[in-house]
Amino acid sequence: MTYLLLAIGGVLGALCRYHISQFIQVRRQIFFPIGTFVVNLSGSLLLGLLGGLLAFHANWPVQSLQSTFGIGFCATYTTFSSFIFETLQLWRLGRYRAALINVLGQPLLGCLLAWIGLMIGEHL
Repeated sequence: MTYLLLAIGGVLGALCRYHISQFIQVRRQIFFPIGTFVVNLSGSLLLGLLGGLLAFHANWPVQSLQSTFGIGFCATYTTFSSFIFETLQLWRLGRYRAALINVLGQPLLGCLLAWIGLMIGEHL
């Protein structure tokens, strides 16, 4: 059952990442990878929220929810490899400011949003 939950979460996460990233990037005709930026930050918030919820709701099916949403969905929804590749592309093309904003902004804001999600989850 765990493998099925992982697969379902993984497929849904990958599909959401692709469509949300494309939706945002196409509407913002800028060279900065805003689609990946938004997806990674929203995934950090979602994972923090899930962690906060599961930490204080022991009567929930914690293992199943972690498998489906934490490992399956959030892990395929967010994308470290695209983040790194796009940062290197920006740097290679001489867009140093955008590369630095990307490489510093995503981890810092991601940590902040995960913490905010955790705090919200703890109080729900």
